[in-house]
Amino acid sequence: MWFSFFIYSVLTALLPGPNNILALNSSMKLGYQKSKTLLFGIYSGFTVVMLLTAFFTEFLLNSYGFFLNYLKYVGAGYLIYLAWSVISGKPSEIDFKQDEPLSSSAGNFWKGFLLQLVNIKIIIYGITAFSSFIFPQFKQLWVILIFAFILSFIGNSATWIWAVAGEKLHKFLNRHYKVVNIIMGILLLYCAVSLFL
Repeated sequence: MWFSFFIYSVLTALLPGPNNILALNSSMKLGYQKSKTLLFGIYSGFTVVMLLTAFFTEFLLNSYGFFLNYLKYVGAGYLIYLAWSVISGKPSEIDFKQDEPLSSSAGNFWKGFLLQLVNIKIIIYGITAFSSFIFPQFKQLWVILIFAFILSFIGNSATWIWAVAGEKLHKFLNRHYKVVNIIMGILLLYCAVSLFL
């Protein structure tokens, strides 16, 4: 079960999404050092969203406990959808020259922070992790908070990897996208099946 949790959280975090693309874009245009304020905003917002999804999912399951069985199917469906979209996906072509450079440090922070509040990818990431892997095993508040920070750490680490790797990661994924997509898709399918084992 925990192996599946680890695969799910790491692979989902590493998949291209708003955070990873924004971090990649910013570090390629401005460099990693000048992108730190934006990245700190992303990290802070991500952590807040993980805490909110933990409490939302706990409330939902405590008030409507029967949802846990249904959420397992929703989580599995989401993982199958992710696997299919990864396997059938093509490399993204991003024009890193079009956007104007990000302006003020405060603007960069809030741009990264506020993106998290509307980032469906990480909201579903958190709800699926809590409802499918964590709440079936644990109920204590302190354990749930630890997992919120673990999920935040994994997600933010993936964004950091995209920011640091910059153009090299983008080129590597584009060059080897078929093999990478198939491996990641199969691992996500394994995570979906493991929810019922």
